[in-house]
Amino acid sequence: MTDVAKLLSKLSNPVPPYVLGCLPAIATIGAAPKDAFIDKLLWVVQCLACPFLGLFYTCNVRSNETAIYWLPSRCFIGVDGSEIHHRPFGHRAMMVIKPGAYSEKPGANSSLLTDISNTNASALRKVEECIANASVLERLSSLASAYYIMLGAIIAISKVVRPHTCDDWPYLPLALAWTLPAIYRRTVHGRLIVRDPKKSLGDDKIIVKKFDDDDDKEHMHIRVVLTALASIAVPWISVLLAYFTPPKGFFCRSRYLTTFCTIWSFNSIVAYIHHWVEERNKIFDRIVRIWFSISGIGVAILLLVLAVLSNDASWWKTIPSFRDHRII
Repeated sequence: MTDVAKLLSKLSNPVPPYVLGCLPAIATIGAAPKDAFIDKLLWVVQCLACPFLGLFYTCNVRSNETAIYWLPSRCFIGVDGSEIHHRPFGHRAMMVIKPGAYSEKPGANSSLLTDISNTNASALRKVEECIANASVLERLSSLASAYYIMLGAIIAISKVVRPHTCDDWPYLPLALAWTLPAIYRRTVHGRLIVRDPKKSLGDDKIIVKKFDDDDDKEHMHIRVVLTALASIAVPWISVLLAYFTPPKGFFCRSRYLTTFCTIWSFNSIVAYIHHWVEERNKIFDRIVRIWFSISGIGVAILLLVLAVLSNDASWWKTIPSFRDHRII
């Protein structure tokens, strides 16, 4: 009973502010226009398991297309009336014909394109109604996460360049540094999807076409590849800083951080492959979603344990790999 009492006493200690400050970052990267709470929670868990999911939406979807992103492929149609078997984003990105985009452009097809753009106006208007501006509180909470993430990075770097005894684990905000692009987008653009655009659109279709300029398409390919590389590599910065923090070496801190950084990198690779396959293989899509949900729960538990380790130094100072190599 004494051990249980000590455990409860330790758990009742105040949670470090940088732990609470990271919660809005997780909520921001996992924001989705789902109706059911369990669906919202599952998407947060999946984004927590795979950085590429949230970063792809943040870095490769234009601000005026935030609601369109959540539509399935069946909601899109080509200019010639052909079916679109994939969502028009990323490597398969296509242009959404905006209302009035061709009203002043002469040419053989100008009349046809003008009619198409006007037809798109109603559908796009319905989708735009699902967007709202983020409140001041929502933007400030995201800024708080950014503050603690950057503060954690500064503290971790200072521990590397200035030898001293390590008394805490400021690695939780640093491990979530890959959420910064989503925080920036929420703070600066402040656009939220408050309703499911699939329900608002109904039976209407959004008309898309191939890019007029090949350079635009090439830039989109490059951005997707860079997003994938960042999703795979950026989490490992926390492992490197933990490795070079005294006691220098691949000990308990580095090993622990390596565990979920490995999960993040592997899942980002799987998500990138899934982006190529997408809706063409329903079985693969279900398997990937289930795996992301399971591994996301595992990552959440690992992050919770890391928060507990950060809260009380006595929990991890007795670990042999730390005790045997600590700075005197």
